[in-house]
Parts: sequence; C-alpha cells; structure tokens
Amino acid sequence: MQNHQDVAVYGLGNMGYLVAQRIAKAFPVRAFDPDETQLARAKQAFDATPIGRPEDLKNTKIVVLSLPSPAVSQAVMRQIAPVLPKGSVVVETSTVNPADMHASEKLLAPYGIGLIDASVMAGVSQMAAGTAALLIGGAEEHVAACRPVLDAIAGKQVYFGALGAGAAAKVINNAVAHAVMVVVAEAGSMATATGVSHEKLVALLADPQMGLHRPLTHRYAERIVSGNYAGGMPLDAARKDSVLALQLAQTAGVPIFAIQASHSVYEMAAAAGHGRDDYAAIAKLWADWGRPAAPAA
Repeated sequence: MQNHQDVAVYGLGNMGYLVAQRIAKAFPVRAFDPDETQLARAKQAFDATPIGRPEDLKNTKIVVLSLPSPAVSQAVMRQIAPVLPKGSVVVETSTVNPADMHASEKLLAPYGIGLIDASVMAGVSQMAAGTAALLIGGAEEHVAACRPVLDAIAGKQVYFGALGAGAAAKVINNAVAHAVMVVVAEAGSMATATGVSHEKLVALLADPQMGLHRPLTHRYAERIVSGNYAGGMPLDAARKDSVLALQLAQTAGVPIFAIQASHSVYEMAAAAGHGRDDYAAIAKLWADWGRPAAPAA
C-alpha cells in the first residue's frame, strides 16, 4: 500500500530510474529528467507524475537526487529550495565528496531544508533486485524523517554519522576497488606470462586466509585500527617478497605500475626503521606525515 505523501526524484538515468521505481512501490512519485523519453517511460511503468516547474513541489517534503555531478545537483537545489516546505529534506544519492555535501547544506540551510547523503552501493542489477545498500550521513533527525523512503530504496543501510560521511565512505570504497582492479590486472598478466592457472590464482586470491581478504580483515581491522604491530610477518620480509614480485615481472616482461608504486611504500617504511614490525606498520608512515591511517584504539 502506498503512502499518501509524494516523493520527488530528480534524475532518471540508469540508476535514478530504478531508485524512482523502488520508491514508487511505497509512495506516489513526482519525477524530473531532461529526457522526455525517460519521463514517459516512468509515467507508463509506475505512474510517475512529471515535474513541470519547481512550484509543483510546494507540498513535497522529500526530494531524492540521482544526478551526474555535484554542479547539477546544486543547480536543482537552487531551483527548488525557495518552494519546498520548511522542514523538507533532500536526499543526495549521487556519488559526491563531503565538500560537495557541505556546500549543498549551506545552500539549503537558509530555507530550513535538511540534507542527507545516501550514497548507493550497487550496480543497476543489484538495485533492480533489491539487494543494493545505502551509505548514509547526516543529522539523525533528517535521516529519521526519510527512513520510509530510504527503506523503499534499499533494505541494507549503513549510517556513518555526520553529513558527508556516507559519501566519503563510498568514494573510499570505490578508490580501493579501482586500485585493486589495477593490481589484479597486473597479477593476471604475470600469471599469463609465467604459466600460472588463472582459475587457481582466483581461488588463491579469494581464500580468506591467503588472499585479498587478509590485508583488510587481519592487517587493517586487527592491527592498524588497534595500533598493534608486534609479531606477525616482519615488514622486511614483506619488502623482500615485493622485490621478488618486481623481479618476476621484469623477467616475464610484464609492465607493472600499481605493484611498483606499492613497493616504494615498503622501502620508505624500512628506511623509517619499521623493518621488524609486522608489515601492517606501513600505516605508521601516514602517522609520521601527520595523517593517521586509523583512529587510536
């Protein structure tokens, strides 16, 4: 059964359309997109009412944005802020940085309008299947006001705290994924050049005790977060293994970039005197530079 309060959705691209479609299962939806075809599609599929002008939103208390850039989001906010009811909340699902969220907050504050970030962690297939997640930041009262809409979008939600924290978490997650993608591509090329089975390499890297999980679940979660660098695999040993990887790539004629750059960190950490610590001690470099790698335990 639908709620009577309508929800506005700006942006009906690949993700925005699915977001609107999910919201439409629980709320009447008003929608805007410069593509008239998408508006017609939304009208036919889930009875979305096109937004003809900002004044159409004079009784709308929640606006969801799924737009291509922070500049576009803020342009929309400038148009709609003067007409939205005081106490309304804008939900930014687009991928942005915390600075963008803070700039948007300043834009909306004079009108008494709240703002939260609810960054979407999923591809279009996960959103369509209802398995997407939202990474949320913002004042708790604003999040609470949007809870039924957030629940309609995705059942899995992680609240990170202050405004912009959810957006930052998504950007960080994506940065890790994209960096690891380069490392995996390099590793795959080394495997091809040295006759290593790709299927067995994937199984090895996916093993919770030996592969990609270990640096996160053990080195980061158990050591870096708590500042525990005693025992374990010495950084000097990890540096030695890194040298072997560089030699293997050179012998096999495989150009590497991310792995080569990562080796430099081990060289710097060894030079800084961390050689006998567990190799998670590379994080100490960021503390030495005045940027803690993790909060104190």
